[in-house]
Amino acid sequence: MNKLIVILTCGVLLIGYTFFIKGITGHSYNEKIESLNKQNVIQKKKIEELSQTMNERSASKNRAFFEVFFNYTNIDKRYEKVQNFTTEKGFDFAFPSRSDQKHTVSVKSELASLESYSKKINGSGSHELFLNIVKVDITANSVTTNQTLIIQTSLIKEKNRWLVDDVQVKGNG
Repeated sequence: MNKLIVILTCGVLLIGYTFFIKGITGHSYNEKIESLNKQNVIQKKKIEELSQTMNERSASKNRAFFEVFFNYTNIDKRYEKVQNFTTEKGFDFAFPSRSDQKHTVSVKSELASLESYSKKINGSGSHELFLNIVKVDITANSVTTNQTLIIQTSLIKEKNRWLVDDVQVKGNG
């Protein structure tokens, strides 16, 4: 009988000890999981904010490019300003038939509106493609025309700066 009491007591103590230890570790384990899940949510929000900020930066550089590309009164100075927003390749795409001769025609151009849609390329965060609907008013020798153009721009991030690397007119309206 003493053996049975000792075995039952040991069994009860072993079961109680197991539940006690599991209760403590299980509780702290659940707290750790919950804490990690909260940190994961916070990190995901930070990543989304950074991604949004990167998109805003590339979008603002895309807009700035169009502002200098279409807002000008002097064609020769326009080249200099646009060059600050492009790679060499992008500059060649923006002005494929430029010449070094001074322009004698009086031209004034104004960007009337710009609507842009973007898509990240290769998920790298350093290459973004934009489809732009551009409305521009151009006055040459006192004659004004209004144009709507669909222009694709490709921006890349070089040395922590967004630059236009490709410009293609896709259509006009």
